Amino acid sequence: MKKLTRYFTEWFNFFLERQFIKGTHIQLLFVIALIGIISVIGGLLVLPAGDPTSSIGDSVWWAFLRLSDPGYLGDDSGTWRRIVSTLLTVAGYVVFMGSMVAIITAWLNRKIRSLEQGLSPVTAYNHVVILGWTNRTIHIVSELMQSTKRVKKFLKRHGARVLKLIILADNVTPNKLQELRDNPLIGKRAKEVILRSGDVLDREHLGRVDSMNASAIIIPSPSRANKELITPDVETIKTLLSLNAESNRLHKNRKQPYIVAEIQDENKVKAAYRAYRGPLEVISSDTIISRLITQNLHHDGISLVYNEILSHSLNNNLYAYELPEADGKTINELRGIFPKAILFGVVKEQDGIFTPVLNPPLGLKVDKTDRLILLAKSIDDIEVQPEDLKHLKPLSAELKVKERPKVNNYTGITKLLVLGWNHHIPALVKELGTYENEEFHITFAALRPLQDRHSAIDHILSSVNNITCTHVLADYIRESELRAVEPNRFDHILLVSSDKMADEEEADARTIVGFTLLEELLETADKRPHVVMELTDPGNEILIQNFRSETIISPLILSNLLATIAMRRELFCVYNELFTVGGAEIIFRDLSEYNLQPGVLKFKDLEKHIAEYQDTVLGVYLPNAELKSELSLNIPRHQNVKLTEDIKLVVLSTV
Repeated sequence: MKKLTRYFTEWFNFFLERQFIKGTHIQLLFVIALIGIISVIGGLLVLPAGDPTSSIGDSVWWAFLRLSDPGYLGDDSGTWRRIVSTLLTVAGYVVFMGSMVAIITAWLNRKIRSLEQGLSPVTAYNHVVILGWTNRTIHIVSELMQSTKRVKKFLKRHGARVLKLIILADNVTPNKLQELRDNPLIGKRAKEVILRSGDVLDREHLGRVDSMNASAIIIPSPSRANKELITPDVETIKTLLSLNAESNRLHKNRKQPYIVAEIQDENKVKAAYRAYRGPLEVISSDTIISRLITQNLHHDGISLVYNEILSHSLNNNLYAYELPEADGKTINELRGIFPKAILFGVVKEQDGIFTPVLNPPLGLKVDKTDRLILLAKSIDDIEVQPEDLKHLKPLSAELKVKERPKVNNYTGITKLLVLGWNHHIPALVKELGTYENEEFHITFAALRPLQDRHSAIDHILSSVNNITCTHVLADYIRESELRAVEPNRFDHILLVSSDKMADEEEADARTIVGFTLLEELLETADKRPHVVMELTDPGNEILIQNFRSETIISPLILSNLLATIAMRRELFCVYNELFTVGGAEIIFRDLSEYNLQPGVLKFKDLEKHIAEYQDTVLGVYLPNAELKSELSLNIPRHQNVKLTEDIKLVVLSTV
C-alpha cells in the first residue's frame, strides 16, 4: 500500500510539473479547477444545514463566495456553517488569492524580463545595425552620435529622417544600457539606442534587428580572450555568410545592405569578401594598428594627428564632398573656394572601386564624379555654392615648382624593445619588414611561451631579411626582470596590451604599472628611448598624461574608423593609403627642409610656400618633453604662425 501511495504521489507530482511548464494558461486552468473542486466540497458539507444552502446550487455558490471574498465570513450563523466558512476563507487566501497573484506576478516578471532582454523582433527601415557587444561597440555609438552632420548626410542619401541605431548583443541586461548612459559622449541619448538579445552566428537572431532592411551594418570584432578554435574572424565570416544567405533567401535581386566588418587577421580578408556578395568594406584591425604603431616609431607624436582626424570629439576630421560643378577645374583652383578647410586630394570611383589621389599635383583636373577629400572642423566649413566656382581664386597663379624634400628617416639600424605580447605582433613584424631600407633588431620581453611566439612570427621572418628577433621570457612588471633587459640601450620601446585577459582594465593595469617602472629606470638614462604604449580603455589615458610617452588606444581608433567608414565608404581607401608605407603619408618635417627660417608667417603664406615643394601643409606641431605637446591643424588662413627652431611642420607628402 505504501509503495502504491508513493508511486501515485510521484506520478501526480510529475504530471503537475509537465503541465505547469506548458505556460501560464495551464497554471490558471489548474487553479480554476482547484477552486471549483473546493467550492463543490464546501457546498456538499453545508448542504445538510438547510437555508440558505438547501439546494446543491445554492450550497456551491455559497462556498464559492466565501472562498473568493472573506467579507462574507461574518454573515454566517450556526457552528457547523461557521467552521466550514472559516476553512473556505482560509483556503481562499491560499488558493484563490495566493496562487492567482503568484501566477500572474510570475508571468509579468517573465514578460518584463523578456522585453528587457529584447527578444521581440524589430521592424525598421534604413537603420544602422551593430552586430555584437565588444569593447568597440560603445565607442562606435558615441562616434555616430557625435558626427551629427555626417549622419544627416548619410540619412539623406538613404531617404531616412532620423538615426535608428540597433545593437544585437549576446545578452541584453540593464547594465549594458547603463554603460551607454555612463559614456559622456552618449549620456541621455542612450534611450535612442535599441538593444536586442541574440547570437550573431544565428540567422534567426539576425532577423530580430531587421538586418536586411538596414542601410548599414557594422560588425566589430569580439575579444580573443579564452577562445582558441572559434576565433573572432571565424565568427565574423560566419556572420557574413548568414547575412548573404538571408539576403538570397528573401530575394535574389534584392539590394543588399552595406556592411563594414572588422577582421583581425589580414590573411582572412579575402575570405570575408568572398562570404558576402553585397557592398562590403573589410578592415584588417591588426594591420591598421601595426601600421599606426610603425608610423609612431618613425614620427614621435604622429598619434596626436590620427587621434584628431579619426574622432569627432576633437577638432578636425576628414570629409568626402561631392561637387559635380567642379568638373574640369584644377586642384590649384579648387583650394581657393575652401577658406576653412584643407584639400587633401580626391577619390576616384570606377566600377565600385575607389582609388585615392592624395597630395595631388596642383594641375590635376577633377572629374564630376570625383569626391573631394577635405580636412575641416565641421561639415559646414566645406559647403560651397555653385556660384562660388565662377569666382575661383587659385592658391597661387604662378607657383615655382621645386623638388620635394626626401624622407631620410627610413634608413639605418633601429633597436626596438617590445614589452608584452598580443595578436598585433605578427602584423607589426610584417609591417616593419616592408621598410626594406631599414634594419630592425627587435627584442621581445613577455611571459608568452617561446614556442607560441616562434609559431606566430617565424614564417614572417623567413620572408624578410631586415629583421632579427631576440626572445626573452620576462615579466616586465617586475623591476628586476625589466632592469635585466636594459631598456636604455634601445631606440624605441613599445608596451602592448595583453589579449589573454578578459577584462581590459586588468590588461591596462599591467601596461600602466610596467610603464611606471620603465619611467623610473629611464630617469638616469643618457639617451631616452622613444616610448609608445598601447591601451584598451580610453579612460586610462588620463593616468599617464603627465608622463613622456605616446599612447595608442586601439579600440577607440578602430571604433572611430568603423563608424566613419559606415557613413562614408570612400574614406576607407583614404585611411588605407595614409597608414600604408609609401605613397601619401602624414609626416613631420623641419623648417630647414623647406628653406624656412624661424619667424612669423601667415598660414596662407606658409601654405603657398609648402605647395611649391609639392606638399600640403596641414598644421604645426610643437614637441614638449616636459608638458603636453601642442598640435594645431587647419589653422585659419589669416592667422599668424610663430615658427621656432623646435617646431615641426605637419605635412601631407608623397614618400
